[in-house]
Amino acid sequence: MKNSLFQSVESQLGVFDGADDEKAIHDHSFCKTIAAKVQESDFPVECKQFGDAVSILKRHNSSNTNNPYSGMSPMDAADAKRAKDEGHLNNAQIKRRMTTKKNGRFY
Repeated sequence: MKNSLFQSVESQLGVFDGADDEKAIHDHSFCKTIAAKVQESDFPVECKQFGDAVSILKRHNSSNTNNPYSGMSPMDAADAKRAKDEGHLNNAQIKRRMTTKKNGRFY
């Protein structure tokens, strides 16, 4: 039995179930549409031949793991998160602003 996501995408693309349509199910547009909506483990093996669909899949899955505080120490990351939530600058942002040279002057 197919996943309901696959069925909805198939109905949007005009692909119907049947033995004759098995090749049409995994065409290029179907694979690109599915790549933006599923995890890598649910991605059909037949779609891995399309390089741009695979790149969409990897980009879609990697966007969930971006952490803007990943290079900071845990305490600095906590301070930066708290400053962002409170709506003011953290110590690193203040230091960078005060030591940046613009037009021959330090601000």
